[in-house]
Amino acid sequence: MATADTNATNSTQPMFWKHLWNVFSSIPRAALLSLIGPSVLLLSGYLGWRYYGAKALDSTYYAIKRENIHLTNTPAWLKTDIVQEVYDGSGLSRMSLLDDQSAAVIARAFDAHPWIRKTHRVQKMAGGQIMVNVEYRTPIAMVHCEASIDETSGGKASESFLPVDTDGILLPTKDFSQSDISEYLLIYAKNIRASEYRRVGTPLGDSQIEDAVLLCRLLSPIRSDARLTSVYVYPSRENGVAKWKLEIATRGGPRILWGSAPGRENFGEPSANSKLKRLLDIASTKDLWSKPEIDLSQGVPLTPKPNPLPNSR
Repeated sequence: MATADTNATNSTQPMFWKHLWNVFSSIPRAALLSLIGPSVLLLSGYLGWRYYGAKALDSTYYAIKRENIHLTNTPAWLKTDIVQEVYDGSGLSRMSLLDDQSAAVIARAFDAHPWIRKTHRVQKMAGGQIMVNVEYRTPIAMVHCEASIDETSGGKASESFLPVDTDGILLPTKDFSQSDISEYLLIYAKNIRASEYRRVGTPLGDSQIEDAVLLCRLLSPIRSDARLTSVYVYPSRENGVAKWKLEIATRGGPRILWGSAPGRENFGEPSANSKLKRLLDIASTKDLWSKPEIDLSQGVPLTPKPNPLPNSR
């Protein structure tokens, strides 16, 4: 019985295909073409739209355009066209606003720019407009570099300065002119060579510069009022531990021995806020301002306390 059933099944298969072919052959060619033609056109249209038309439409109506990107108001000292630099260097022109990841990609592109400290928000608006809320890096000091031989100036030694922000990040030097240098505190340290620091947007990675930047952050708001010009860094050793000592140069005033960087004071050394208050007193007191040198690291009162009044009898 099993053998008979198997043979019966096998014998029906050729009959099925033969019957199907007969049905297909009986269809008039005109009707067959009218069925196949639209199907081919429909398939071609789908493939054309899928691989060309949709992309062309995205590129025309939904592509990210440079003129549609709006950045947080740039500060007066910033000369670079950040939007143009990011747009040209990141490939944003090839991205569609319909892409779910477009906001994240735009944020990462601006985060990578050396003038951007952080991208807080990217908002897509009507009409393809894009609002990018960013936090800019703020230049706070110029780091003096050792003089190097400049072949273009006949072999003369030339000095240079590297701009840094509040985090000690190297900023693009092309945004600063020679006249801008005096607008910031100057940092003088040992063995700083401009040729060793070429990657803008990265920390200088030098502990003496890190300490000096901490002090510059504290002094920057009072730089003009207190007539401060420079911060000098010197090596020191406290209890067998290597440290950096900081000094402040003033315009027409005393040399200020500051001591340790803010937040890195030795045991018994006055706090940074205490030193800052004393520094403001110095700048506003003629007798103190005329001294050649004042040490703020020892915590000694700058002026003697008044004698108590005698007891009345």
